[in-house]
Amino acid sequence: MFLISKIWLGYGLISVVMSAFLVLIISTSQLFNQSFYRLVTIHLVLVILSWINSWPSRIVYTEDSPYFARVLFEHSPRLFKSFTFLGVAFCHIQSWSSIVICINKLRTANPEKYEERNKFWNRWCLLIYGLIIGFGLMAANYLIVIPSIRYLPETGNFVFIVMNLGDGIMNIFLVGVFLILYILISLIIGLITICKIRKHEEKGYHHSSLVILAHTFFRVFCLLSLMGSFFLQIENFTVEMMITIFDFMTFSMTYMLLFCDENVKMAFRTSCSSGDST
Repeated sequence: MFLISKIWLGYGLISVVMSAFLVLIISTSQLFNQSFYRLVTIHLVLVILSWINSWPSRIVYTEDSPYFARVLFEHSPRLFKSFTFLGVAFCHIQSWSSIVICINKLRTANPEKYEERNKFWNRWCLLIYGLIIGFGLMAANYLIVIPSIRYLPETGNFVFIVMNLGDGIMNIFLVGVFLILYILISLIIGLITICKIRKHEEKGYHHSSLVILAHTFFRVFCLLSLMGSFFLQIENFTVEMMITIFDFMTFSMTYMLLFCDENVKMAFRTSCSSGDST
């Protein structure tokens, strides 16, 4: 296994364990009764699934672990296309999930309307995420042409069947459009949320506000970095850089919660103390 793949695997496994731990404590502790945390729980489950789904595609793109990839491809050649399809869908789903969580913080910032709006988000969050997942799947199905993959036994390598020039140009155009769209939407909503929070949180930012704002603007930075990586035409390095950026972006919410959220720290201390007492 390549060194970069070992780094991805180590970072990813640690992040998955931390994300699963957060899902567990948020789902079981009484400290997390805000709709914000319910949305975050769904988001964390989605990022875990997204990371797991990304590995077959990583192996093919980086030509790492060729034996495993070849065996999987020979037995189920359509699986690679399915993994790629779901990977594209997860990109859209994660982006909209982050935007929706920021909108939640924006809408619940006013303490006078908090109870009413918090109930609304708790009631409809599953429907909202159902729509997000539906949009992500539709975007992956209709707004991009997934390239086919072929294994060449004589060379032992995978090759991507390039679509026609028109489809290739359309793919590049749509990727650029969606990246710019998500960057602009995140920036606009993030800045509006800052103004709204400053208006209603006069004593300083609440820890959950810090989490979502840091997460939103870090994702903007990562999306800008992904756009910049398109201009790097260095073999292998460009793909590795994009996957690394995507990993940091995928698990950013996990680490923002661990380092910035006081409720998470309190729940962690409580779980540790209860474990010691038993």
